[in-house]
Amino acid sequence: MNRLLVVGEGMVEFKYAADGNLIQKFAGDTLNAGIYAKRWSPATDVSYYSALGSDIFSQKMRAYLMHEQITTQAVLQSSNANIGIYAIQTDEGGERSFTYWRKESAATQMVDLLLASGGAALLPTADIVFFSGISLAILTDANKSKLLEILQQVQAQGCKIAFDPNYRPRMWRDQQHAIEWIEKAYQLADIALPGLDEHQDLFSHNTVDAVKNYLLQLGTNEFVIKAGMQGVYGYSAAEDDCHVSFNPAPNQLDSTAAGDSFAGTYLVSRIIGNSVLQAINNADSVAREVVQHPGAIMDAHLYQQAFK
Repeated sequence: MNRLLVVGEGMVEFKYAADGNLIQKFAGDTLNAGIYAKRWSPATDVSYYSALGSDIFSQKMRAYLMHEQITTQAVLQSSNANIGIYAIQTDEGGERSFTYWRKESAATQMVDLLLASGGAALLPTADIVFFSGISLAILTDANKSKLLEILQQVQAQGCKIAFDPNYRPRMWRDQQHAIEWIEKAYQLADIALPGLDEHQDLFSHNTVDAVKNYLLQLGTNEFVIKAGMQGVYGYSAAEDDCHVSFNPAPNQLDSTAAGDSFAGTYLVSRIIGNSVLQAINNADSVAREVVQHPGAIMDAHLYQQAFK
C-alpha cells in the first residue's frame, strides 16, 4: 500500500460567514495537505502525527479525521492541554487574515508525547513524511531538534522526507531564528516545496535560479518552486527540469489552503508514480479549484464533481 504521513498541528477554525455568523471547521497546513492527498488518491493510506487534548473540540477533531479517512494511530493525547483555535477573515480579493489562540496547545507536546511512548518506532510506515515550517515553529527549540532527529531515523529506514517552509513571520522569534531552522529542515529534506515569495523574504533570493542554486547546494534531490505569476518550476535529479505556466482561477474567492492542497496533491501524485511534471499539473489543478471555494477544505461532493 502507498503511504503518506503528515506532521503538524490541526486546529479549530472559525470563519465569518456572509451573514456575520461564525462557521466552525477544522484545519491546519499539513492536515489540509493530508486531506487533499487522500481525496486525490483514496487508495493511499494517509496518516497524521500530532497531539490533541481531551476537550470537546479535540474529540470532534478525532471524529473529523475518521470521517476524512485519515489514520489516527499517531495522534497522541495530552492530559493537560487543549486543541488550538484560530479565526480567519478574507477580504474581497480572497486574501486572508488570522487571529490565533494556539500557545501551549496540545500539538506543541507531540514530540515529548511520542518520545515518552517509544519514539519513532510508533510512527506509521510511510513512503513520504511531510512536515512544514509551521510544524517546527510551534515547538520549543529543543523539540525542534528532537523532531528533526525523529525524522532522520525514519529517513534512515528508507522513507523520504518532504518539507514546505510555509514561513509565517509571527511564529518565529525573528528572521534569523526562522532561517536557522528552515535551513536545517531543508538539509534533511529529500523533497522541498518552497515559494519564491518566502525566499525573497527570508533569504533575499529574488529569482527562481537563486532558490534553485541554494537548494542544490544543500543537496535537495527534488523540489518545486512556486513562483506566483511566473508559474511553477520543478527539479528532480532523476528527471528533466520542468515549468508549468501560471493559470489563474476564474474566480478566486478564498486563498486558504491553496498551498496546502498543492503540497498534498503533489506528494501523493509522486507516491503513486507520477512524474514531477504530472504531479505539478495535478497539484496546480487542485489548488486552482480550492481557491474558488470558502475555507480550507472544500466540500467533498464538489471536489468529487471537479476531479472524478
